[in-house]
Amino acid sequence: MQNYLTPNFSFAPMIPERALGSRVWDTEGREYIDLSGGIAVNALGHCHPDLVAALAEQSQKLWHISNIYTTQPAQELAKKLVENTFTDKVFFCNSGAEANEAALKLARKYGRDYFGEHKTEIISCLNSFHGRTLFTVSVGGQPKYSKDYAPLPSDITHVPFND
Repeated sequence: MQNYLTPNFSFAPMIPERALGSRVWDTEGREYIDLSGGIAVNALGHCHPDLVAALAEQSQKLWHISNIYTTQPAQELAKKLVENTFTDKVFFCNSGAEANEAALKLARKYGRDYFGEHKTEIISCLNSFHGRTLFTVSVGGQPKYSKDYAPLPSDITHVPFND
């Protein structure tokens, strides 16, 4: 099969077709144990009946709306998070990269607002990974992910792990 996808990753030599729990079957019918499902955001396994039912139920109500709206479930979850954590507001986003981007921007804003215009430095470990936005690849300290996108955001310092 010809590949029309951008090679952000080196694709595995198999193509998953279906899954259940911790098992995945490829297009050739071979069965695997999924040891990489949680690499991004899914650590729930595949096709659990309760999750499938919840998704099916929600798909009959509201599929997707812009973030210029809110929903009752979002408000209820935000309230639970506020009541059970350190924070008084919640930001829901679409990916880890977006979450990290927001956290980095918030850290810079906080430093500037409370300690002065010069407090903008981000310190991160070399060879880390925080996402694929311009800011997060810059913070990651892996030139293979950022070198082609210069000029990069400034005031980022990279240090070795455990230093």
